[in-house]
Amino acid sequence: MGFEFFIAKRHLTRRRKTGFISLISLISVGGVAIGVMALIVVLAVMSGFDRELKNKIVGVQPHLRIDKTDGMQDSEKDLATIRSHNIPGLVSISRFVEGQAILRSTKNATGVVVKGVDPASEDLSIFEKHMVSGTLNFQDSVQVERKRVFWFFKKRVETRYGSIFLGENLARSLGVEVGDVINLITPIPEKPNPLVPLPMHVRSWSYLVRGVYRVGMNDFDTSLALVNIEQAQKVYQLGNKVTGISLRFQNVDEAEKWKWILAGDFSNQYFFRSWYDMNQNFFQALKVEKSVMTILLALIIMVAAFNIISTLTMVVMEKTKDIGILRALGATRAGIRKIFVIEGFSIGFWGIMSGATLGLLLAFNLNPVADFLKETTGLEVFPSDIYLFDRIPSEVHMADVTTIVIFALIAAVFAGLYPAHRAANLNPVEALRYE
Repeated sequence: MGFEFFIAKRHLTRRRKTGFISLISLISVGGVAIGVMALIVVLAVMSGFDRELKNKIVGVQPHLRIDKTDGMQDSEKDLATIRSHNIPGLVSISRFVEGQAILRSTKNATGVVVKGVDPASEDLSIFEKHMVSGTLNFQDSVQVERKRVFWFFKKRVETRYGSIFLGENLARSLGVEVGDVINLITPIPEKPNPLVPLPMHVRSWSYLVRGVYRVGMNDFDTSLALVNIEQAQKVYQLGNKVTGISLRFQNVDEAEKWKWILAGDFSNQYFFRSWYDMNQNFFQALKVEKSVMTILLALIIMVAAFNIISTLTMVVMEKTKDIGILRALGATRAGIRKIFVIEGFSIGFWGIMSGATLGLLLAFNLNPVADFLKETTGLEVFPSDIYLFDRIPSEVHMADVTTIVIFALIAAVFAGLYPAHRAANLNPVEALRYE
């Protein structure tokens, strides 16, 4: 049986005399290679986007956020309760104040979220790292002017301004830059009167723009303003109260575990939210998008598998006489079937190896390739002003590559089953009747 199989394989897999079939075989190999390469590159880019967006979100937002319905009156007691757990990997724990307001400049006005932070305990490294202009200094600023009181006398007047930090898009919208003075407008309720509806009035606070940052997330760069926590307490008339407490961990995934542990020490007036809870819809959308792209690109591999089927079917038709002779000489159906299954596997194997090699090379060198295309053709593949990333993010997961390779190999093997079955079931008499 072994000798018969060797002769049969050598007879059927020798160099094709028909150049057309050889060309189709190369196209089949190329189809598998393109599908594997595209799937590896796209998954690497989407994993890179996922990583970068996650890093930016957890860099700006707290990993674990604790709020209370009416604010925290005794925040020091709450901090002591949290610290009593001796949480391993806890990087920082800080109080914060958060509220809405209107920022008005001489050119425009817009609504923003004002966050009062404690620079002594809050991790603000992402803002300091992404400062476009100015410095991250929350100290109040004093401007000295000499105003004319009478025509012959000028009075020295000192004006104290709180420091405020704006996102680049927000600063551009307001038409301000570092050193400009803007007004922070907040609604303040008057003293309640049971006989009349609760009236509202607004109060304006002057702030000096001390810095402009660009963290690369449109929500933060467009609608977030940072001030000192004492300034925020004064603006929102909170006294010693704070909005909540933020925690940061070395491993951001620890936030979900400690959310449930710490919740047992507080009443139901406290709300615990991890970074994933605050962005759940966003990350679910990314996950769905990645899954859909994987399915769509996997169809390329399936199309390549159909090309393998058509190629091997044509080989069977071309080799009908040879198959008939071998069957007449005693070659078994299993031997003939094995030949064509191995042939389909070989086409898939070389396509997969070529595609995986090209895909990994491209995934690790996306930015040089994009720069080359921009220099040679003028085509900007990845505009930084649209995607808010300076470079194309890419992260190759070997688990993804392994899954792609295994899937493509299985598709190639299954693609060879039908032609192999057809070749094995050829009747030697019918195959040689017209020869």
